[in-house]
Amino acid sequence: MKAAELYQVMTALSQEGRPFVLATIVELQGSSPREVGAKVLVEPDGTTIETIGGGPLEARVVADAQAALESGVSGVRTYRLTEEGDQALGALCGGEVKVFHEVHAPEHSLLIVGAGYIGQSLCRLARQLDYRITVVDSRADMLTEERLSEADELVLAEPGQIAELCRIDNRTHVVVVTHSHLHDEEAVFTTVSSPAAYIGMIGSARKVRKVMANLAARGIPEEQLKRVHSPIGLDIGAQTPAELALSIMAEIVAVSHGLLDDRKPRVRRAKERD
Repeated sequence: MKAAELYQVMTALSQEGRPFVLATIVELQGSSPREVGAKVLVEPDGTTIETIGGGPLEARVVADAQAALESGVSGVRTYRLTEEGDQALGALCGGEVKVFHEVHAPEHSLLIVGAGYIGQSLCRLARQLDYRITVVDSRADMLTEERLSEADELVLAEPGQIAELCRIDNRTHVVVVTHSHLHDEEAVFTTVSSPAAYIGMIGSARKVRKVMANLAARGIPEEQLKRVHSPIGLDIGAQTPAELALSIMAEIVAVSHGLLDDRKPRVRRAKERD
């Protein structure tokens, strides 16, 4: 594959919000399967595009690339193509290779389940905060580019299809604000075991108790249910869709900065009513 074609693939992946690592040989001494500048693109599941020579070197580079994606940190690693010694790969080339792992991943993504007025307001606010935005809804008349022009992706689907159709990783923030408590429950059921950085569901205290009891009865462990921020958002006395969107995004930002413990039970707010 020519360099231009590889960069086209990288552009497409970035536009889709899909994380990857570009691993490039930046320095070598002695013998090596490939030359300086050789590249391999690595996706989270270990899928690769192009090659830096295959064999034990590439296998180790791919594993390290996956680890870099988990940490989100780019860096240079040294590999020795020898049978013995520190970082030895059991190869006979006898060379030493330095590889730069360049992490490409969206810093934030927001998955909004529900295209109503709150979802619409969330789109506007999240765009200003540079989130990549996906909106899911089963109602075609609500899921339109005219209403949700700030969204990067619109997915016409039932809540139970979210995990199948949408990418959810540790940079994804899931907000459940549908028009039905049954849809809310299904959306949480589908996403609560994912690696999402945040999961929140709108609702009154009574609705939250009902949904959580249903999810527990469906076999969702208590530890996973504790991840769900519900009722959603910081208590700022929000009333309008725009104010609710502000309270939700404020909570997401607080979680992102480590100001809220995602694993502690939620504390009921003073103005929540049964």
